[in-house]
Amino acid sequence: MTGVKRFTAALATALLGAGAAHAQVHMCKDAQGRKVYSDVPCGPDAKVVKLVSSGTSLTINPSAEVKTEYYDVRGSTWEELKREIDAKGPEGWWGTEQSNIGYKIGLREDKASGQCIPHSIQATVASKVRLPSWANRFEGNARLQGYWDNVLRTLDLHERGHVKISFEGAQEIERALKALAPRADCSDLMGEADRTVRAIRERVARRQAMYDDSTDHGRQQWTPYRD
Repeated sequence: MTGVKRFTAALATALLGAGAAHAQVHMCKDAQGRKVYSDVPCGPDAKVVKLVSSGTSLTINPSAEVKTEYYDVRGSTWEELKREIDAKGPEGWWGTEQSNIGYKIGLREDKASGQCIPHSIQATVASKVRLPSWANRFEGNARLQGYWDNVLRTLDLHERGHVKISFEGAQEIERALKALAPRADCSDLMGEADRTVRAIRERVARRQAMYDDSTDHGRQQWTPYRD
């Protein structure tokens, strides 16, 4: 049985006095017409968007990075290519996605109230997608090349879905941290930030698992998977 799989490793970094950086976020639509977000232009219809939390004027704009790596496979028939993918696919799967979700928060004492408040918040998400690359594509006929392109698009579509969930998790982290109430002590506020991020990561992990379950690890997202 073939399939695709993801793995999420969450990493949080809290820095007192850290500044916030901003990255452009592009929005386009996938094959099913759903919105996809990326730190790079993701299609001819890509638009640069600003993401703003509901109920506040603060911009929600995590720092996002997406990298795609390829592993080579060779063959002149689908059976040969499939054997190569099964043997070389990462973690025994055809494609994978790994995302590290973290955050930086700067705290300071408000002179007017004497309370500790956040003054800079930046969520980060770094995603890596691994997909197969047909190294000797020129040896395949036109029909096989077309089939391969459909399969690769399906793999990419599925993994980009995981990337989107991770990015939305980073948005949720920024939104939640910017809504934190001031505390008398900065260590108390830092502890609340850590607990908040931990809970959001757990929710993101559940969403990733539900996404795999609902798509059967990508098999139900496009017909070339049903072989």
